[in-house]
Formats: sequence, structure tokens, C-alpha cells
Amino acid sequence: MKKWFSNLGYKLRHFMQGRYGYDELSSFFFICGFVLLLLSYIPYLKILYIISFILLMWSLRRAFSKNIYKRQMERQKYLTSKNKIKQKFLLFKNVWRDRKTHKYFKCPYCKSVIRISKPGKGKTIAIHCPKCGQECKKRT
Repeated sequence: MKKWFSNLGYKLRHFMQGRYGYDELSSFFFICGFVLLLLSYIPYLKILYIISFILLMWSLRRAFSKNIYKRQMERQKYLTSKNKIKQKFLLFKNVWRDRKTHKYFKCPYCKSVIRISKPGKGKTIAIHCPKCGQECKKRT
């Protein structure tokens, strides 16, 4: 029996040679498909079953694909958009955490976020952007 499992592992490694394999995007598709599959058991949501099946099959298709370059480009786009969303949530978390002591402004020139301590209500202050070096006046 031990030899059979050893041969199975060897055959699986041989089959996956030259294929893309499993990555974060395939994992995301698989988890979304599984969640939609569970939600499809709710009455009147049977369309989710079809969508979940498509996502699960897409996950397997990506894992067994031999077009590695295209899968890497898809993964890079996914990671870029995931990091943008993650940065937005991190900014909202920091704004909420610092709401009593600091104020956040967006630079009108380079659109970067600037954090300054609250000087007082209704005061106009000159903000110097550390990224682009421009100065703008904002009201707190």
C-alpha cells in the first residue's frame, strides 16, 4: 500500500510538471465558489449554484494551465487590486484610530494622504506635502 501511494505521488508530480499550479487567485476563486455553493442551498438562490460551479472549474483550469505567462499576469493584476483595497481599508482604520488627535488631508497635487495633528477647530493651516513638496492651505 505504501508503494502505491509513493507511485501516486510520483505520477501526480509528473502530471503537474510544466503546469502553473495553485496560487492566491486560484485559492480566491475556490473559496468564493465554495461559499456560493453553500449559499445556493438557500431557497430562491439556485443561480448561485451555477456561478459557484463556474468559479470552482475556473480555479482548476488555472491550476492545470500550461500558459504560465498568462496566469502570472492574471495573478499580478489580482495582487495589485487586492493591495489597493487593502491600503484603503488600512487608511480607514488609521483615520478612525487617530480621529481625536490627528487630521488626514489629501494633497491636491499628487493625491497622497497627509497626516497632521489637530491644531484646533476652524483654523486655516498651511500644509507642506512631503512627497511632492507643494504647499496648500486647508481648514481644520
